This record gives sequence, C-alpha cells and structure tokens, in this order.
Amino acid sequence: MTAWAAVHLLAAASGLMVIALALSKGERSPLRRPLALLAASQFTWNAAAVGSEVTQVETYALLGAIAAPLFTPLALHFVITFLGRRRQLRVPLLAVYVVFLSQSAAVLVELIVPGTQFASGVGAFALVLLTTSLPVAVYAIVLVAKHLRQAASDVERLRTRILLLAVVVVPLLLTTDLFADLGWPVPRMATLGAFSFNLMLARLTLGLGLFTGATRPSVALGQAVVLGLFFAVSYLAIFNAFSGQQGALIIAFTALSLVLSVVGWLLLSNSSAARAGLERFATMGRFSAQMAHDLKNPLAAAKGAAEYLTEELRRSGDAPNEDFARLVVAQLDRLNTVIDRYQRLSKLEPQFSSLDANMLVSNVLSLQQFAAESAVSIERKFATPPPRFLGDADLLASALENLVKNGMEAMPTGGTLTVSTALTEDDEPRVVLSVQDTGAGFDARAKEQAFELFFTTKATGSGLGLAFVRQVARAHGGDAVLTSREGAGTTVSVTLPLTQVTTHE
Repeated sequence: MTAWAAVHLLAAASGLMVIALALSKGERSPLRRPLALLAASQFTWNAAAVGSEVTQVETYALLGAIAAPLFTPLALHFVITFLGRRRQLRVPLLAVYVVFLSQSAAVLVELIVPGTQFASGVGAFALVLLTTSLPVAVYAIVLVAKHLRQAASDVERLRTRILLLAVVVVPLLLTTDLFADLGWPVPRMATLGAFSFNLMLARLTLGLGLFTGATRPSVALGQAVVLGLFFAVSYLAIFNAFSGQQGALIIAFTALSLVLSVVGWLLLSNSSAARAGLERFATMGRFSAQMAHDLKNPLAAAKGAAEYLTEELRRSGDAPNEDFARLVVAQLDRLNTVIDRYQRLSKLEPQFSSLDANMLVSNVLSLQQFAAESAVSIERKFATPPPRFLGDADLLASALENLVKNGMEAMPTGGTLTVSTALTEDDEPRVVLSVQDTGAGFDARAKEQAFELFFTTKATGSGLGLAFVRQVARAHGGDAVLTSREGAGTTVSVTLPLTQVTTHE
C-alpha cells in the first residue's frame, strides 16, 4: 500500500468517526441526518480510492465516482441546516440534489450494465462534476458569510467562522482531483480536503457544542476514534486479503451496507421519535381529560357544601364568616372553570365568541402575576381602536399565558416584556397578538425547531408550550410565527384571520 493510499484510509476512518458522533450524540439535532450521510459519502469515496490503488480493479473507481457527486448536495444540506434555513431554502436544495443524484445514477448504470460508459470517460465526468459543484460552493460561501455578519453571540460567530473556513478551503482541495483528471498539472489534494472537513466537523460538534445534548466530549471523541481506527484496520485487512474482483465485490457490498445502515438508522430513529412524541401527546390529552372528569364530582360536592354553609351563615347573621364561605364558593367556581378549560384543551376545538383583543391580553396579564417578584417590566402596546374578532377566549388565553411565561423565563436577570395587539392593513387583514422579550434569543438552528413537539432549550422544559401555541393558532385558522436573534430577544406573534373579525364600533 502506498503512502497516499494510507492517507485515503485515514480519511475514511475520520469519516467513520464523524458518523459515530452524529449517531451517538446528535439525537436531538437536525444536523444529525446530513452530517451522518455526508460522512458516509466521504467514507465510501475514500475506501473506494484505497481499493483502486491497492487492487487496480476498475470497480473501485466506479464506486468512488458514484459517491463523489453526493458530497456537494449533502454538504449544502448540512450548511443550510446549520443556518436554520431548511424550510426557506428547500426548493434550491432539492434542485441541487436532483442534479448530483443524476450524476451518481449515470455512473451506477455503468457499474450495473456492462459495456456502458458515462459520457466520454473520466475527463467528461470530472468536467461535469466541476462545473456543477463550483456554483454550489459559491452559493454556500455567500450564505455562511451572511450568517456570520448577523451572528450575535461569540460562540455562534466562532462556529460560523469555522464553517466558513471549511466551505472555502475544502472545495479548493476537493477540486484538485477533478482538475488533475482534466489533465491539469496540479497535485491531488481531495483526500486531504475530506480529512480536514471531518476534523472541522468534529471541532464544531464536540468542542463548540453544536450537539446540545452531547455530554463528556472527550469520552465521545475517544469512542469515535477507537471505532474509526477499528474499521480502518478491518478494511486494510480486507484489501490485503482480496486483491481481485472478489475483493472489489466485498468492498462494494461493505460500503453499500454502511450507507444503507446509516440511512436505516436515521429513518428508524426519526420515525420512532415521531411516533413516541405523538403517543406522549395523545397520552397527555387522555390523562388531562380523565383527570378533569375525576375532579368534577368532588368539586361539585364541595361547592354544594360551601353554598349550604353560606346560606346557613346568612340566616344566622354571621356576616364575616359568610364572606369567607362566599369566597370558597367563588374559588370552587374558578377551579371548575379551569377544569373545563383543560377538558377542552385536550381536544383543541374552539368555541367561537366575540372577543376584544386588548381586553383578552389585559385579562391574561392581570390574572397572572408574572412579574410580582422579578425585575422584568411589562409594557402594553394596544391597537386603537381595539380589534374585535371571533375566537375562543380560553384557548387563546392559555396560549398567551404560555408565551408570557416563556418570555419571563428568558429574562432571569431582568428585562422588558412587551405584549401588543395590532390590526394589519394589507390585502388580507389579520389580528396579531405578540409577546416580545429582551432575553438571550435563539440561535438559527433552535429557532427553526422552536415549534416542534417536545423540543426545548430548557433543562427542565417539556417542549409543549410553543407547539401548543401554534396548534391553538391553527385551530383558529391562523398561525404562530417566531422571530429571534441571539442576544436580541425573541418575538412570538399569533396571527388570526380577519374573515371573522370586525373592528370596534
């Protein structure tokens, strides 16, 4: 084995290290899927390069040609996910996937069907891959540079600088092999580029906490390195043991099995997590409904007894104790109202009535003493005249309470919470209920996940609050929108359609 083949093998091992990191430490991160698949693509390409140098079998070169085009769309997928813009940029990302998957498919046909040849050989393949990859690389550089200008926290700026370095340097190194295939007198540095990229990814995910759920980075890194070296030694033994066509088939099968295993692991874990989330949500709904039902009877009995005592005290002329008894009745009525609300929350079926948006917000703030023992000041910015609309007062009040509570918790050392109502004046007017805090804000990735069920940035959070707010808004035919920036606070706006809204007379 040549020294350069050993470098390919080391790069392949580093890809396995990144796969191990993604699968073991990135369970709660949206970066998990693109990171693991990107590393699997690199591993396949580097392993195929080793096989080609050691055995001189053409099958290895074809395997590498299948894996090579996948790097570009997977890298762009990782970058866009890092920036928190998966939904916003899903169309251009899909277009990039189509372009590069078609290149891999063409080489796959050559591997499966004897006698076929992609375009006019290696040079044509390199030219197509080069001309399609460079615009994507420039696009990624522009996106990351823009994100760097907007990053507020020092940690996010450092993460973005490392990623920007990766998307600038790595494409330069990777394209050297393509230029060499075109006959240019340049050294082949693609393997060094892949290895460097894997090291940068490890630095991002471990040293800079990109996987927020990861614990004990040194242990995780040690496990990943050991796993990578184990597979590297295993593959080296296979290369030395099988130098003919049989060896090529074994390596091809192993590489394909690795990629399929990664894909299967991701799909299984994602579907299991989604199913578990839905089951938990349904269980909580059934539990709240059953709990409300069980509390109804004792509350009714307690209320009846309190009303009886109130009447007896009134007859005896014991006014002070009569007032206390009336207070008990009033509080039992309030508890009964809360129980009714929880029964309805489990179904999220709005009962529409005419509401005053300003009064709705005022009631929420007055009933809950959010700022009684904190340094947070609450500002009200109400529309004039007050917007009136049809909505469910209980559901909307619960949603607003969630938003106000989140805003207060985002400012543990104090700040300003601004609760506002507005009436938009565009072609489709809407009522907008907004809660704005001056807390730490969300980073780009957390912002994109904020409304996902059971996602939370709090150590003891349930991840239900914002998901519930969006469900309430959508049950009214509207939606909830979050805008946030690290160090500049967060604003959550609930928009309600004005097909059911009239202005105050």
